[in-house]
Amino acid sequence: MTDSEDLPRKVRFTRRLLDSSSTPRISILDIALLALTVGLAAALVVIATKPVTSTTRLKTTSVLEHKMIWTTLGTMSGPIPSPDRSQPANLLWNNKHAILVDAGDGAAEQIAKAGHSLSDVDTIIVSHLHIDHTGGLSALIGMRYQQHIPGTLTIYGPPGTRQVVDAIVASEKPLLDLDAAGNSLVAQLAPSKVAVVEIIDGEKFSVDDLKITAAENSHYGFEPGTANYKAYQSLSFRFDMSDRSISFTGDTGPSDAVQALAKGADLLVSEITDPDAELASLKAERTDIPFIAYPVLKKHFEVQHLTADAVGKLAAGAGVKSLVLTHNPMPDNLIPQARVTITKHYDGPVAFAKDLDNY
Repeated sequence: MTDSEDLPRKVRFTRRLLDSSSTPRISILDIALLALTVGLAAALVVIATKPVTSTTRLKTTSVLEHKMIWTTLGTMSGPIPSPDRSQPANLLWNNKHAILVDAGDGAAEQIAKAGHSLSDVDTIIVSHLHIDHTGGLSALIGMRYQQHIPGTLTIYGPPGTRQVVDAIVASEKPLLDLDAAGNSLVAQLAPSKVAVVEIIDGEKFSVDDLKITAAENSHYGFEPGTANYKAYQSLSFRFDMSDRSISFTGDTGPSDAVQALAKGADLLVSEITDPDAELASLKAERTDIPFIAYPVLKKHFEVQHLTADAVGKLAAGAGVKSLVLTHNPMPDNLIPQARVTITKHYDGPVAFAKDLDNY
């Protein structure tokens, strides 16, 4: 099957300029009419972006441009649900298979919205074990079981991942028993399996031709060398392909290790936050939180996450070619100022991702 034959099932193209309400958008009807008259290639022409201050706004991409595409399935930070954006999840994919990077709640539905089926996903990579990054695992595993998707789903993650997955698999036993009891043919089907590979700081592994490197970051805030630092690891990843490299921060605060991991990457996918806005939101939504907790919470946002200033310094220090922001709790009205803050340090293309954007 050729790439163009495979496109209707596997690709949902995003054709908008990020953060630009005044830019004309290409509708589905426009694309259909153009495809009928001048062919699919012309219908997928990428719109040129406009510079903003010293930073170009990074455009979304298409399946034809890279060996593997990075799709931001869910761009909200957790664990507070949003009516507008899904919990953290990303998909790194091509026409052969798809790798889910973090699996926040609703990941299965976002995979479908992105034009993929669960059978496309053969690998999951988990950055850390906070629920906003693992909440979708149970549904993904259970749906594979009930659909009888054959083969092995391999889940990579930090220490503790096996315990999480084993508990999910155990919780699915009543479903499997019910399924087998209701249909004698189930026993004849190829099994759907789950395998876990726990990884630690500095570990390298491969999925087909994709080379992956893990580095421990500063999200948990444990002192290096302590027992907790070794026992509980939050990881960042670098994905090296033949045509480009992508570095993914996961959740982290400022970190020399994350900057070293991202050195020279073609694309840095980074989290971002605004401590003051996060704290104000918590105060409004959670009036039960005692005021004595406010300084602790603000320090968490400042030290164990990345502000716009810290993101700009990270991107500049690592010398990355482009930057995508996700795991972003900020309301839209704060994004222009965050962009300005980033440009004080970094002058490359920047995008504040939305759900289902492709890069």
